Amino acid sequence: MTFHASAAIYVLHDTEESSVRSLTFQLSKRLASSVPPIPIRQAYFLNSISRIEDQDVVISVGRDSFEQACLSMSRGALFALFIGEEEYQTIRTNCAVPTSAVFSAAPLEKRLALLKAIWLNPKPLAVLYSDAIQLDTVSMERLAAEYGFKLVFWQTSTDRISVLRSLSLLLDDSDLIFSIVDSQLYQQGNAQDILKLLFHQQKVMVGPSFAFVRAGALFAIHSDAKHKLALLSVMIQDWTETGTMAEAAYPEWLRVSFNPYLVKAHGIVLPSKLYLKDQFGLCSDTNC
Repeated sequence: MTFHASAAIYVLHDTEESSVRSLTFQLSKRLASSVPPIPIRQAYFLNSISRIEDQDVVISVGRDSFEQACLSMSRGALFALFIGEEEYQTIRTNCAVPTSAVFSAAPLEKRLALLKAIWLNPKPLAVLYSDAIQLDTVSMERLAAEYGFKLVFWQTSTDRISVLRSLSLLLDDSDLIFSIVDSQLYQQGNAQDILKLLFHQQKVMVGPSFAFVRAGALFAIHSDAKHKLALLSVMIQDWTETGTMAEAAYPEWLRVSFNPYLVKAHGIVLPSKLYLKDQFGLCSDTNC
Protein backbone atom coordinates (compact mmCIF):
# COMPACT_ATOMS: atom_id res chain seq x y z
CA MET A 1 0.00 0.00 0.00
CA THR A 2 1.44 3.38 -0.99
CA PHE A 3 0.25 6.96 -1.20
CA HIS A 4 -1.63 7.69 -4.39
CA ALA A 5 -1.81 11.13 -5.94
CA SER A 6 -5.46 11.34 -4.93
CA ALA A 7 -4.91 10.20 -1.33
CA ALA A 8 -5.73 12.77 1.33
CA ILE A 9 -4.57 13.37 4.90
CA TYR A 10 -7.13 15.18 7.04
CA VAL A 11 -6.39 16.74 10.43
CA LEU A 12 -9.66 16.76 12.34
CA HIS A 13 -9.70 19.36 15.11
CA ASP A 14 -11.65 21.85 17.15
CA THR A 15 -8.85 24.16 18.20
CA GLU A 16 -7.31 27.50 17.23
CA GLU A 17 -6.51 27.84 13.55
CA SER A 18 -2.98 29.07 14.24
CA SER A 19 -2.25 26.03 16.40
CA VAL A 20 -3.51 23.50 13.89
CA ARG A 21 -1.73 25.27 11.01
CA SER A 22 1.54 24.96 12.92
CA LEU A 23 0.80 21.32 13.66
CA THR A 24 0.01 20.41 10.07
CA PHE A 25 3.08 22.29 8.81
CA GLN A 26 5.37 20.39 11.18
CA LEU A 27 3.74 17.10 10.23
CA SER A 28 3.96 17.75 6.48
CA LYS A 29 7.74 18.20 6.79
CA ARG A 30 8.03 14.72 8.31
CA LEU A 31 5.83 12.82 5.87
CA ALA A 32 7.13 11.48 2.58
CA SER A 33 3.78 12.20 0.94
CA SER A 34 3.56 15.06 -1.54
CA VAL A 35 0.00 15.64 -0.35
CA PRO A 36 -0.08 18.22 2.47
CA PRO A 37 -2.33 17.51 5.46
CA ILE A 38 -5.67 19.31 5.25
CA PRO A 39 -7.06 20.82 8.50
CA ILE A 40 -10.78 20.33 8.91
CA ARG A 41 -12.99 21.38 11.79
CA GLN A 42 -15.32 18.96 13.54
CA ALA A 43 -18.33 21.01 12.45
CA TYR A 44 -17.54 20.37 8.77
CA PHE A 45 -16.17 16.86 9.00
CA LEU A 46 -19.48 15.06 8.50
CA ASN A 47 -20.03 16.99 5.28
CA SER A 48 -16.72 15.61 3.99
CA ILE A 49 -17.06 12.04 5.23
CA SER A 50 -18.46 10.74 1.94
CA ARG A 51 -15.30 11.85 0.13
CA ILE A 52 -12.95 9.76 2.28
CA GLU A 53 -11.43 6.82 0.39
CA ASP A 54 -9.86 3.61 1.69
CA GLN A 55 -6.31 4.94 1.27
CA ASP A 56 -7.03 8.25 3.05
CA VAL A 57 -5.82 9.07 6.54
CA VAL A 58 -7.59 11.06 9.25
CA ILE A 59 -5.59 12.43 12.18
CA SER A 60 -7.84 13.42 15.07
CA VAL A 61 -6.60 16.07 17.50
CA GLY A 62 -7.96 15.50 20.99
CA ARG A 63 -10.55 13.23 22.53
CA ASP A 64 -13.68 14.77 21.03
CA SER A 65 -12.32 14.68 17.47
CA PHE A 66 -11.35 11.04 17.90
CA GLU A 67 -14.81 10.14 19.16
CA GLN A 68 -16.49 11.91 16.25
CA ALA A 69 -14.24 10.19 13.72
CA CYS A 70 -14.80 6.77 15.29
CA LEU A 71 -18.56 7.17 15.16
CA SER A 72 -18.71 8.40 11.57
CA MET A 73 -15.87 6.85 9.54
CA SER A 74 -16.40 3.69 7.51
CA ARG A 75 -13.40 4.03 5.19
CA GLY A 76 -9.78 5.14 5.55
CA ALA A 77 -7.51 4.91 8.60
CA LEU A 78 -7.62 6.91 11.82
CA PHE A 79 -4.75 8.11 14.02
CA ALA A 80 -5.42 9.87 17.32
CA LEU A 81 -3.16 12.60 18.70
CA PHE A 82 -3.24 14.46 22.03
CA ILE A 83 -5.31 11.81 23.73
CA GLY A 84 -4.92 9.73 26.88
CA GLU A 85 -4.50 5.96 26.77
CA GLU A 86 -7.63 5.38 28.82
CA GLU A 87 -9.66 7.76 26.63
CA TYR A 88 -8.44 6.00 23.50
CA GLN A 89 -9.14 2.49 24.76
CA THR A 90 -12.66 3.49 25.87
CA ILE A 91 -13.62 5.08 22.55
CA ARG A 92 -11.86 2.83 20.05
CA THR A 93 -14.38 0.00 20.55
CA ASN A 94 -16.74 2.11 18.42
CA CYS A 95 -14.30 2.46 15.51
CA ALA A 96 -15.10 0.65 12.27
CA VAL A 97 -11.75 1.53 10.63
CA PRO A 98 -8.11 0.70 11.50
CA THR A 99 -6.91 2.94 14.32
CA SER A 100 -3.82 3.81 16.29
CA ALA A 101 -2.70 6.65 18.56
CA VAL A 102 0.19 8.58 20.04
CA PHE A 103 -0.63 8.92 23.72
CA SER A 104 -0.13 11.97 25.90
CA ALA A 105 1.36 11.77 29.42
CA ALA A 106 3.37 8.61 30.19
CA PRO A 107 2.91 4.88 30.88
CA LEU A 108 1.47 4.07 34.28
CA GLU A 109 4.49 2.03 35.35
CA LYS A 110 6.91 4.89 34.61
CA ARG A 111 4.85 7.32 36.67
CA LEU A 112 4.60 4.87 39.56
CA ALA A 113 8.31 4.12 39.47
CA LEU A 114 9.24 7.79 39.79
CA LEU A 115 6.63 8.36 42.49
CA LYS A 116 8.07 5.48 44.50
CA ALA A 117 11.45 7.23 44.49
CA ILE A 118 10.15 10.51 45.94
CA TRP A 119 6.84 9.90 47.77
CA LEU A 120 7.05 8.14 51.14
CA ASN A 121 3.49 8.77 52.35
CA PRO A 122 1.85 5.39 53.10
CA LYS A 123 -1.72 6.51 52.37
CA PRO A 124 -3.42 5.13 49.23
CA LEU A 125 -3.20 7.03 45.95
CA ALA A 126 -6.54 8.38 44.78
CA VAL A 127 -7.62 8.03 41.14
CA LEU A 128 -10.50 10.35 40.23
CA TYR A 129 -11.92 9.83 36.74
CA SER A 130 -14.98 10.77 34.74
CA ASP A 131 -17.94 8.65 33.70
CA ALA A 132 -16.71 9.02 30.11
CA ILE A 133 -13.84 6.59 30.80
CA GLN A 134 -13.70 2.93 31.71
CA LEU A 135 -10.63 1.77 33.63
CA ASP A 136 -9.13 -1.67 34.04
CA THR A 137 -8.92 -1.14 37.79
CA VAL A 138 -7.78 -4.71 38.50
CA SER A 139 -4.72 -4.41 36.26
CA MET A 140 -3.95 -0.94 37.61
CA GLU A 141 -4.17 -2.14 41.22
CA ARG A 142 -1.92 -5.08 40.44
CA LEU A 143 0.69 -2.85 38.83
CA ALA A 144 0.55 -0.30 41.65
CA ALA A 145 1.13 -3.07 44.20
CA GLU A 146 4.38 -3.95 42.44
CA TYR A 147 5.64 -0.48 43.38
CA GLY A 148 4.29 -0.62 46.92
CA PHE A 149 1.18 1.51 46.35
CA LYS A 150 -2.53 1.00 46.86
CA LEU A 151 -4.99 2.75 44.54
CA VAL A 152 -8.45 4.00 45.48
CA PHE A 153 -10.78 4.69 42.52
CA TRP A 154 -13.71 7.06 42.26
CA GLN A 155 -15.74 7.64 39.10
CA THR A 156 -17.69 10.89 38.95
CA SER A 157 -20.00 12.96 36.80
CA THR A 158 -18.20 15.95 35.35
CA ASP A 159 -20.28 18.83 36.64
CA ARG A 160 -18.38 21.04 39.10
CA ILE A 161 -20.37 20.09 42.21
CA SER A 162 -20.04 16.35 41.59
CA VAL A 163 -16.31 16.62 40.90
CA LEU A 164 -15.54 18.61 44.05
CA ARG A 165 -17.77 16.40 46.21
CA SER A 166 -16.05 13.28 44.92
CA LEU A 167 -12.62 14.81 45.44
CA SER A 168 -13.45 15.80 49.02
CA LEU A 169 -14.49 12.24 49.82
CA LEU A 170 -11.32 10.83 48.28
CA LEU A 171 -9.11 13.20 50.25
CA ASP A 172 -10.39 11.75 53.54
CA ASP A 173 -8.12 8.75 52.92
CA SER A 174 -5.45 10.04 50.56
CA ASP A 175 -2.96 12.87 50.29
CA LEU A 176 -2.22 12.47 46.59
CA ILE A 177 -4.40 12.43 43.47
CA PHE A 178 -2.87 10.21 40.81
CA SER A 179 -4.38 11.65 37.65
CA ILE A 180 -4.86 10.23 34.18
CA VAL A 181 -5.50 12.12 30.94
CA ASP A 182 -9.24 12.73 31.18
CA SER A 183 -10.49 15.60 29.01
CA GLN A 184 -14.07 15.34 30.25
CA LEU A 185 -13.10 15.49 33.92
CA TYR A 186 -10.87 18.56 33.59
CA GLN A 187 -13.08 20.65 31.30
CA GLN A 188 -14.82 23.95 32.09
CA GLY A 189 -12.56 25.03 34.93
CA ASN A 190 -12.69 21.75 36.87
CA ALA A 191 -8.89 21.42 36.75
CA GLN A 192 -8.39 24.79 38.42
CA ASP A 193 -11.01 24.03 41.08
CA ILE A 194 -9.39 20.67 41.85
CA LEU A 195 -5.91 22.15 42.20
CA LYS A 196 -7.23 24.98 44.40
CA LEU A 197 -8.89 22.50 46.75
CA LEU A 198 -5.72 20.40 46.92
CA PHE A 199 -3.65 23.48 47.70
CA HIS A 200 -5.93 24.59 50.54
CA GLN A 201 -5.87 21.09 52.05
CA GLN A 202 -2.08 20.80 51.59
CA LYS A 203 -2.43 17.80 49.32
CA VAL A 204 -1.01 17.23 45.86
CA MET A 205 -1.61 15.81 42.40
CA VAL A 206 0.57 13.92 39.97
CA GLY A 207 -0.51 15.75 36.84
CA PRO A 208 -1.10 14.51 33.30
CA SER A 209 0.74 17.39 31.57
CA PHE A 210 3.16 20.26 32.02
CA ALA A 211 0.24 22.70 32.15
CA PHE A 212 -0.92 21.03 35.36
CA VAL A 213 2.51 21.50 36.94
CA ARG A 214 2.42 25.21 36.16
CA ALA A 215 -1.08 25.36 37.68
CA GLY A 216 -0.14 23.54 40.90
CA ALA A 217 0.50 19.80 40.38
CA LEU A 218 3.55 18.20 42.02
CA PHE A 219 5.01 16.78 38.83
CA ALA A 220 4.12 15.42 35.42
CA ILE A 221 5.84 13.16 32.92
CA HIS A 222 5.06 14.30 29.40
CA SER A 223 6.27 14.64 25.82
CA ASP A 224 6.31 17.62 23.49
CA ALA A 225 4.58 18.01 20.13
CA LYS A 226 7.81 17.44 18.21
CA HIS A 227 8.27 13.92 19.55
CA LYS A 228 4.57 13.09 19.25
CA LEU A 229 4.67 14.07 15.59
CA ALA A 230 7.86 12.11 15.01
CA LEU A 231 6.19 8.91 16.21
CA LEU A 232 2.95 9.70 14.38
CA SER A 233 4.76 10.19 11.07
CA VAL A 234 6.43 6.78 11.43
CA MET A 235 3.06 5.17 12.14
CA ILE A 236 1.45 6.80 9.11
CA GLN A 237 4.38 5.88 6.89
CA ASP A 238 4.18 2.22 7.96
CA TRP A 239 0.45 2.15 7.26
CA THR A 240 0.65 3.76 3.83
CA GLU A 241 3.64 1.71 2.68
CA THR A 242 2.85 -1.72 4.15
CA GLY A 243 -0.77 -1.66 5.28
CA THR A 244 0.41 -2.51 8.80
CA MET A 245 -1.22 -0.54 11.59
CA ALA A 246 1.19 0.11 14.46
CA GLU A 247 0.10 -0.39 18.05
CA ALA A 248 -0.86 2.78 19.87
CA ALA A 249 2.09 3.97 21.94
CA TYR A 250 3.79 6.70 23.93
CA PRO A 251 6.74 8.59 22.45
CA GLU A 252 10.07 7.17 23.59
CA TRP A 253 11.40 10.61 24.55
CA LEU A 254 9.77 11.78 27.79
CA ARG A 255 10.60 14.57 30.18
CA VAL A 256 9.61 15.23 33.78
CA SER A 257 8.64 18.62 35.18
CA PHE A 258 8.50 19.30 38.93
CA ASN A 259 6.78 22.12 40.79
CA PRO A 260 9.63 23.60 42.89
CA TYR A 261 7.27 25.22 45.40
CA LEU A 262 5.50 21.94 46.21
CA VAL A 263 8.75 19.98 46.24
CA LYS A 264 10.07 22.33 48.91
CA ALA A 265 6.78 22.55 50.84
CA HIS A 266 6.52 18.76 51.17
CA GLY A 267 10.20 18.19 51.90
CA ILE A 268 10.73 16.03 48.82
CA VAL A 269 14.26 15.09 47.81
CA LEU A 270 14.47 14.90 44.04
CA PRO A 271 16.65 12.40 42.16
CA SER A 272 19.66 13.78 40.32
CA LYS A 273 19.48 14.50 36.60
CA LEU A 274 21.71 11.51 35.91
CA TYR A 275 19.56 9.20 38.06
CA LEU A 276 16.38 10.36 36.31
CA LYS A 277 17.96 9.52 32.98
CA ASP A 278 19.58 6.20 33.93
CA GLN A 279 16.79 4.76 36.09
CA PHE A 280 13.66 6.17 34.47
CA GLY A 281 14.74 7.25 30.99
CA LEU A 282 13.54 10.77 31.74
CA CYS A 283 14.93 14.14 30.78
CA SER A 284 14.54 16.77 33.49
CA ASP A 285 13.52 20.35 32.76
CA THR A 286 17.01 21.57 33.59
CA ASN A 287 18.75 18.94 31.48
CA CYS A 288 16.73 18.68 28.25
